[in-house]
Amino acid sequence: MAYTQPVTSATVLDALRKVTDPGSGRDLVSLGLVANVRVQADKVSFDVYVPSHATEHTDALRAACVKAVKAIPGVGAVMPNLFQKPKPRVVHGQQAVPGVNHVIVVGSGKGGVGKSTSSVNLAVALKKLGYKVGLLDADIYGPSVPTMLGKYLPQSKEAQQPAMDEGQIVPFDVDGTKVISLGLLIARDQPTVWRAPMATKMINQFLLGVKWGELDFLIVDLPPGTGDIQLTISQQSNISGAIVVTTPQQVAVDIARKGLLMFRHVGVPILGIIETMSGFACSDCGSTTSIFGSGGADRLAKEDGVAVLGQIPVDADLVRACDEGEPIVMRAPNSPSAKAYMQAAARLVSTLEAATTSAAQDVVPLAVEPIPAQEQGGRHKLAIYWSDGQKYTYDAKNLRVACPCAVCVDEFSGERKITPNSVADDVALEKALPVGRYGVNLVWSDKHSTGIYTYRYLRELDSERVAERPAPPPSLQA
Repeated sequence: MAYTQPVTSATVLDALRKVTDPGSGRDLVSLGLVANVRVQADKVSFDVYVPSHATEHTDALRAACVKAVKAIPGVGAVMPNLFQKPKPRVVHGQQAVPGVNHVIVVGSGKGGVGKSTSSVNLAVALKKLGYKVGLLDADIYGPSVPTMLGKYLPQSKEAQQPAMDEGQIVPFDVDGTKVISLGLLIARDQPTVWRAPMATKMINQFLLGVKWGELDFLIVDLPPGTGDIQLTISQQSNISGAIVVTTPQQVAVDIARKGLLMFRHVGVPILGIIETMSGFACSDCGSTTSIFGSGGADRLAKEDGVAVLGQIPVDADLVRACDEGEPIVMRAPNSPSAKAYMQAAARLVSTLEAATTSAAQDVVPLAVEPIPAQEQGGRHKLAIYWSDGQKYTYDAKNLRVACPCAVCVDEFSGERKITPNSVADDVALEKALPVGRYGVNLVWSDKHSTGIYTYRYLRELDSERVAERPAPPPSLQA
């Protein structure tokens, strides 16, 4: 007697492994270009993110996907959704900001530690190393980049209209480095009295609405802290890694750790730490005095398992360079601080290469599959197929009760506000939406939709776990 095995997300993914990207020759699944596989009876839908080099092959890719999935016994209809835009999580070699290979964010837990100085000089140092570089000043409320590059940028007491090209803002040019900052578009003394939604909207405009062109690196100078702007950039752009800036003082190190942990929480790789004010370099005798303490970055690096990219001393040339609008790397390339920034840039490149190789092996969900209850009023389940070949099956109600959002968990005490009795036994998953590069937003049948489950959190929750790579499509058997 012939029979057909049920169609699952696993069999759909395996069928799509037969469809290759015309540019690299690799299959779409291993490249991470397939997401949101959905199976309902004999109907299958899924998302495919078409790389920029393959847009002219979109129709052929669609036809190949349909043919591959329709070959699975039991499949009646195939509905692929093809998007000509970046995938919302990091995939090696993919570009979230058009034309930009690597977005590097520079952050700190507190202000006044030399974050903007480091951002500017790293950008210029990378340019001197031969890379194509852009610099985005994301400190909407206190932009410092216009001052630090004042020798090369227009300074106006009045608001300025940016130059536009094909509907995009044209960035300013500083000796080949492309620069954008709100401080260049508003009056010099005008404060930015904006609520967070307005500020984050401007950040998105700077990321996607600026004509960056082809860049190897886009350095993003973040505002201090761990608020809306940091989260917006982490969730909506394809960040290659973050640099955390601190001074040697323990109070600065303690707050810098908060920034480091924030990046880790949202799945952004930490490329390393830069320690500024790492002693005072005397221009007369050549000695260095640790006037702000010592060893802060080394302690943070050791305790949190990250690298120290550079320890930048203070010297008289550096102070004058910042005030007079000329990066120290350009103004005095032989000064101790300029040499330290050049070394930090070189270490950044080598660290990024290693981190990118590692990121290609990160464990991420390939498919999320709701499993209906076997009987009326029974408990639904949820299966997640991970890129390391593991299949985790969760009880849907338990997963709903474990929701980590602020509606379900008190932000201050950590106590859970919902109990198993407050969730229906037959609660089921309606939708799974990727969030940034670190988690998934689960939408439930009880209309709860504010829970973002990080990949790490999902891997730690109770589940039935089996080593199950997507199996070959089932065949008719006698």
